[in-house]
Amino acid sequence: MKVNKWTKGLAAAGVVSLASAAQAGDANETVMTAVSSTTLSGYVSVSALWNPGTGNAAVPGQPFRGGTALAQDSFAADVFSLSVSKPQDESEWAAGYNTQLWFAETSGAGTAPGLSIGGAIQLKNANIDLRLPVGNGIDLKVGIFDAIIGYESSDYNANPNYTRNYGWFLEPTTHEGVLASYAVNDLLSVSAGIANSYNPTVGGVANPAESQKAYMASAALTAPDSAGFLAGGSLYVGVVDGINAAGGGTTGDTTSIYVGATLPTPIEGLAVGIGWDYRMENGPNSSGTGVAGATSGAWASALAGYLSYDVTEKIAAHYRIDWAKGTDNTFGVDANGTEDKLLSNTITVDYKAWENVISRLEVRWDHSLDAQYRYGVADRNDIAIIGNFIYQF
Repeated sequence: MKVNKWTKGLAAAGVVSLASAAQAGDANETVMTAVSSTTLSGYVSVSALWNPGTGNAAVPGQPFRGGTALAQDSFAADVFSLSVSKPQDESEWAAGYNTQLWFAETSGAGTAPGLSIGGAIQLKNANIDLRLPVGNGIDLKVGIFDAIIGYESSDYNANPNYTRNYGWFLEPTTHEGVLASYAVNDLLSVSAGIANSYNPTVGGVANPAESQKAYMASAALTAPDSAGFLAGGSLYVGVVDGINAAGGGTTGDTTSIYVGATLPTPIEGLAVGIGWDYRMENGPNSSGTGVAGATSGAWASALAGYLSYDVTEKIAAHYRIDWAKGTDNTFGVDANGTEDKLLSNTITVDYKAWENVISRLEVRWDHSLDAQYRYGVADRNDIAIIGNFIYQF
């Protein structure tokens, strides 16, 4: 420790000791080291949505707007996301942490992705990352963390499109528990975990048997450099099964299976992807959709295909085709006693005009494939035109 002349003078006068000065210096250095490795990041997402025509029925893909008249044909401050984190270093006993808060416009705007801690405030992540020096290193994530399955993320800035696919509605979004991850080699990594419940809930599920939890596992396979143009492509499979707290503490069991892949192509700038979700409900009082009134044995499946192409250095185009089928009211569109059958096409153009800003225009067409009207008094179609700006810091 370096001791300045003033400290030496105080020590000579007997006011302080060099030992105490050294301890204070070491403490300050420890604090400064911890602070210097901490990162502050986040984003602000704002948007404008226009649904041509009349009628304000619920629109799939707009989970944070709902189906009210206020939600349609309006401007919205989607979310302010704030993250404070410290990544792990390369040491054998590395440790880090990650926290993420969502501040939404209304209490209904951010309820899906995280754990509510005050209406419009969501605790999306709050976990400690620990490494155990076993084999190649086991990484433990303890606390609140994002779900391990799904092609698309809850975060607005992590997806090629503004709206979500149908499969997003079938997946859990946040868990509270522990997740262990292990890289077998450069090609294969696996993970497994246990959580309080299948879906977001603070402190576990109301009135469950103490052994009722949710369990999860996944595996990711990455194509090696020797795979030619497929190098870097990935195949991902995951499953989550356990008690579902939807509806206020049920004893039902929910199982979700996910398979997804992202592949480069021989065409420079063009990438393709695919994601498949299947969800099944079992047990007494189980909720087929997380919506009151659904029955035990409810199920749903969704399949989405993706194309992304870098037109220029500043312009990227993204296309998604999305199909879904499920038991009555799965997607919260309508309850008519028949299966939900939906198809959507989404085109998004991203123009990088400003540094750190995602600016995109999206057109989405949803179509009901069954005989029932879905999006208004007498309409089986919904068209949404959306402008979205996201500033990342």
